[in-house]
Amino acid sequence: MRWGASPRAAQTLALGRRSEPFWTAATNVSFEDVRRVCLPAMRHRIIVNFEAQAEGIESDQILLELLEKVPEKAEA
Repeated sequence: MRWGASPRAAQTLALGRRSEPFWTAATNVSFEDVRRVCLPAMRHRIIVNFEAQAEGIESDQILLELLEKVPEKAEA
């Protein structure tokens, strides 16, 4: 399976995550901020192919799986 999003998708995600602390009066951006904006910012940018559709896989499922696999802290 191949999937990906455009550079604009990354920009949308970055802008969304930066605005989250503003609304919550936080002093920094957390991984939770990224999780909160990921689905609304990316779901319409991930288009599943026919094979994925046949298997019942949706864009939200792909995004949630990616969020699960991305470590919150860099490995030393």
